[in-house]
Amino acid sequence: MNSSAKARPAKRQDSIPVIELWGHLLVPLQGDVSDAQMYEVVDNVLHRIAKHGAEGLVIDSSGIWIMDSHLCAGLGRLATSASIMGVPTVLCGLSAEVVMTLQSMGFELTEAQTATSLERALEKLGVFIEKRTRLGESDERQSPAERPFRPQLRDERP
Repeated sequence: MNSSAKARPAKRQDSIPVIELWGHLLVPLQGDVSDAQMYEVVDNVLHRIAKHGAEGLVIDSSGIWIMDSHLCAGLGRLATSASIMGVPTVLCGLSAEVVMTLQSMGFELTEAQTATSLERALEKLGVFIEKRTRLGESDERQSPAERPFRPQLRDERP
């Protein structure tokens, strides 16, 4: 076994990824998130913020199947901890069922904003997409899906 394999812990297959995107961290939650997975992602995000910083944190819950009290507490802990470290948090992609569950549990989002989609969450953190045309083509001839985009970062936080 080489020394680099010893230095890095093996990444578990069921780990929740933490994606860096234009200076922000994105945590996509999928399926039935276990207590161990939530603990690990909170630990991972907070260590990354401490080591590298972040302009914002987006927690995308559009793929969550079940919201229980432990996951609810984990989301609150992650949002509050990131806020204490100076990183604004936006929770996006909440389904109607998850919102009703959160509400019935008395969950309050005091340290996080909410958004309906990932795109709206990034906009709340100051990331806006600027659509441009290709050389020789006009906007009218291209569908929105065909148009290339370039992220434009603007700091519009208070």
